[in-house]
Amino acid sequence: MVLAIMNVFGTTTSPTSPLDASRGTSDKPAVSDFLTVQSFANFAAMTGAITAAWRALQILDPRLSTLWVPYVCAFLWAGISVVISWEGLKTDHKGKATVNPGTVLQAIFLAAINSLVLAGAVVGTNVVTR
Repeated sequence: MVLAIMNVFGTTTSPTSPLDASRGTSDKPAVSDFLTVQSFANFAAMTGAITAAWRALQILDPRLSTLWVPYVCAFLWAGISVVISWEGLKTDHKGKATVNPGTVLQAIFLAAINSLVLAGAVVGTNVVTR
């Protein structure tokens, strides 16, 4: 399977809902992943959620003001994301859905990198809003 570089940054959407990647169809040109509702809901909402949780934890216990807290939260979200995506990570092999270790490792790697970016956004948001 050859992966074109633009496939990495784009996703298919439905003709009736061009910003919703949950109902993609190859009948329509791809849109940037960055423009989908799913991207916004995942990254922006989690940045706000982790920022709010970190601030609340700091009030409950000042020792939780450490920069490690948002990183732990982001990596926890990465783990949850892999678990809730488990069925979707399976690949079709001769008519049977199977777990491909390479696919799972790629998902874990991408989740880890995204966690670093997410935690960095939380830390940056915290600096700007203080």
